[in-house]
Amino acid sequence: MNQNSFSTRMAAPVSLAAALTLLIASCASKPPPAPNLQPAAQAAPPPFALTAEQMDRLCQTAADTCHRIQTLQPLTLDDIKVMAKLKFSSDVILAQIRNSRTVYHLTANAIIDLKNSGVSDQVIDFMITTPNSVAGFPPVPEPQTSPYSSQIPPPPLATEVAPPTPGPDYVWIGGDWVWNGGWVWVGGHWAYPPFPGAFWHGGRWIHGWGGYRHRHGYWH
Repeated sequence: MNQNSFSTRMAAPVSLAAALTLLIASCASKPPPAPNLQPAAQAAPPPFALTAEQMDRLCQTAADTCHRIQTLQPLTLDDIKVMAKLKFSSDVILAQIRNSRTVYHLTANAIIDLKNSGVSDQVIDFMITTPNSVAGFPPVPEPQTSPYSSQIPPPPLATEVAPPTPGPDYVWIGGDWVWNGGWVWVGGHWAYPPFPGAFWHGGRWIHGWGGYRHRHGYWH
């Protein structure tokens, strides 16, 4: 073997080793890949939550109501009327009632007052059913008789034509007379049952000792 052939054979592995060394050094000198700096997706707000603009209007109009909603305290009837006056949707008002877990025992006069204050039938219907429908509270039996009575018999029930149902499974609750220093007719309305298969037993006036007393309707 001549000297030139031996030199060529010895130079090949040396060149390969040098190339590998340069390749390893090049990889080591490359900076690590940049981290993904895309902002994390923010959690969606709960459905029908008050917007910042609605909360500002509420706090400016009724500070006590604002505080009760922020601290999840029970909401008064005045709180509900304030939100209705501010034109909050029924779904938004219902969400606040559910969040506060408020249970209402509405009298006939209270129902009339809520209607006159612009509270929707949907909200009133839900408030009526809160003793049975609000989570975390045991069912509260309705009183057998109303504290309101009259010595004068109520007029015959008015003939009503129910408007189109707002959706499937709604139940029509017929109107009734209410004694408020005189007979006042409260028209019927559609209501969503508090549980599947619920049947509405309408209220009625009963003549007994001391005059006429009203027996409340109830879901069964």
